[in-house]
This record gives sequence, structure tokens and C-alpha cells, in this order.
Amino acid sequence: MTDRSSSFRKIKPWHIFGSILAFSIIGLVLYGVWPAVVGEAVDGERELTEEPEPARASVEVLVLERGEFPLRAEATGHLAPWRKSRISAEVSGLILDRPVEEGQRVQAGQVLMRLDDRETRIRLNEAEAVLLKARADYAVQISNAGELAVTDTTKLAEARIRLNTAEEAFAAGSITQAELGTVRRHFEAMDVLAGNQREAVTAVYTNLTQQEQQVEQARLQLERTRVVAPFSGRIADLQVEEGQHVGAGTHLLTLLQDHRMKVSVDVLEGDLVHIRPGVTANVIVPSYSDEVFQGYVHAVNPSVDPKTGSGRITVALQNPGGRLVSGLYADVALEKNRLQDRMVVPSEAVIVRQGREVVFLVKGRRSYWMYARIGERSGNFTEIIGGVSPSVIEPGDTLVVQGNYALAHDVPVEVTNVVELGLR
Repeated sequence: MTDRSSSFRKIKPWHIFGSILAFSIIGLVLYGVWPAVVGEAVDGERELTEEPEPARASVEVLVLERGEFPLRAEATGHLAPWRKSRISAEVSGLILDRPVEEGQRVQAGQVLMRLDDRETRIRLNEAEAVLLKARADYAVQISNAGELAVTDTTKLAEARIRLNTAEEAFAAGSITQAELGTVRRHFEAMDVLAGNQREAVTAVYTNLTQQEQQVEQARLQLERTRVVAPFSGRIADLQVEEGQHVGAGTHLLTLLQDHRMKVSVDVLEGDLVHIRPGVTANVIVPSYSDEVFQGYVHAVNPSVDPKTGSGRITVALQNPGGRLVSGLYADVALEKNRLQDRMVVPSEAVIVRQGREVVFLVKGRRSYWMYARIGERSGNFTEIIGGVSPSVIEPGDTLVVQGNYALAHDVPVEVTNVVELGLR
């Protein structure tokens, strides 16, 4: 008993710890060498021995070519319809019918509103009755015209000669307008005395002429109770309703002819002198996500404001489907020159590194950094004259236009899209 107790007292704690450590080391050694002993490889080691595929930068490219490069002056304005008319009441009255609504398209001559015309019709009937009596009196006078003596025409011929002479003298600057008027009145009086205007004179004496004018005036007033469209267009800004009484001159509505639109913009005199009617104009409308509408310069105002140093340009553009509406804000790019045989790229293809213009070409699915010589700039486009020697940039090269800001030289790239220049 004493011997066994003495043996246990001889075992120390570090003996136990050392044993555990030894067994752990043996286990790790066996785990590491066992696959080699049996001829097996660990999957992780096999993967580490293979070279990883390098990551490729995604880019969009443009194939360079030579072509036209329109230089444009930029300005801003607001869209307006080609024609705009404020329709007002020409007579006073009660609106009986208003068959149109805002936004509705109407044709020229279509009735837009109808006013109460009862009082106007009464006046027309009265005027026609008086006219009938005047015609009867005129007929009686004409029937007795055969008894009237015809005046000698010799004096009329002399008066005509004097009138011709006076007209020639007036054209030569020898007599005044007042002197010519005196001679003309004398001739006209002789013409009446000669009986050449007997029917017209008789009509005046019998009040026939005056009554005919009264009837025409009454008919005109009746027509004005019907408000019609002066041209085809679209209704805007309706101001009145059925049952409302309006006075002459009251604004009823606005009619817009918007199958074609226009934008009036002010451009600096340095650009104005280079812009001609008929050249292209790109109209960008932010409300349509910066969509570009093709237009042309319709008119150039040949006058420059000396205070602002600018002049007015009117741009016309088609409006299919009526998408464009009056008042929309627009950015306008006006062609002032058109260069030939130029290499043009989107401006974002040219970046600045260390104060110099740089572009990236793609060759063999790798990027190549090149310094570029830059020419004209216009809008979102830039002309590339070529590379800085010994680098060469020429038509047919593939140029990076998107994904170039973080791109480095001689790295693998993946072309995701080949874009069109879209230059118009």
C-alpha cells in the first residue's frame, strides 16, 4: 500500500500535460502525412496549385471612323405652338352652347360656341324690310331714266385728259397730292353728269345703297353669334361656360396650332452670324428624359440687341402625336458649322490624367492608355485629331467610351456593348 501511494505521489501535473501535448502532435503529423502515404490529395491544395482566372473590367466601346462633325451653339427656350390665337367674343350675348373642351382638336370652321341670336335676327329682319322698300323706289326711278337728257361728253373727255396729265405730273413730282385730288374730283363730277353712273346715283338717292349696307351689317352681327375656329388646332385655356353672359371682347378660349412647334432662343452675336435658315437644330426636352427632337432653323432675326449682344433664332420642329406641349423647357443646339472628315467621339471617352487628355483603346481584349490630341468640342462630342507621338490613333481602332474612369493600362477587359456615335 505504501509503495503504490509513493508511485502516485511521484506523478506530477506537468507529466499529464506533456503526455497530452505529445499525443496531439502525433495526431497532427499523422493527419498531414496520411494523404501522401495513401496517395490522396486534399481538395484545397489542388485548387491552390491552379492559376486563378484574372478579373476583366467591363467596358463599352466605339469603333472610330471619319465623318461629318456639326459644331453647334447652345441656347435655352420654351416650346410654343406654331400658331396661337386668343378667341374673343365679337358681340355680347348669352352662351347657349359650348361643344368643346380643353385639349380637344377642332377643324377650321368648326363651331366652338353659339350665342343667343334672337335679337340679332330681329334686327336683320327689320333691315331686310327697309331694303325691300328701297329696291321698289329704285325700280321706279330706273323705269323713268329714259326721259333724262344725256349730258354732252366733250367736257368729260377734256376732264379725262387733264386727269391723265395731272397723274403724270404727280408721278414726276411736279404737283402735290392735294392738286392731283382737285383734278380727280373734277373728273368724277363730270363723269356723274355724263350719266355714266346714273344707276349708282339713283341707288343713293333712293337709299338703296344705305339699306343694302344695313342688311350686310345685320348679317355680319348674326354670323358673329357663332364662334368658329379660324384654323385647325387644339383647344386651350377655356374661360367661359354655357349659360354665362359675355360682352364683346371677352376672352373665350385659346386655339393652338401645334402639329408643328417652335422655340425662340437668344444666341450670342458671335454664333448668330454663322447660323443660317434651314440648318439642323437638336431640341432636348428634359421633361421627356432628355429625349432629342430633330428640328431646323426657321428664321434668323437680322438684328442684335446691343445691350445683351444677342439675337433671336426661331427653331421649328414637328410634333407627331401632339407629345410636345406649349411652355415646356427646352435646350437647343443650333448648327453653326459642319466640319468634314473628322474623328469624333463622345466627350466622356476623353478623360484627364495628370493634366493631359487620355483615351483607352482595346487591343486583344486588353486596355491601352494613350495620350490624345484634341480638336474641336461641341455639345457632348469631341474631335480626336490623333495620338501623341509615338502613339497612333486612327479609324478602325476600338475606343473605350464607358467604364474608363477607373481603368488602368494593360488590364484585361470585357466588351459588353459596341455603341453607335449618334451624331446628327
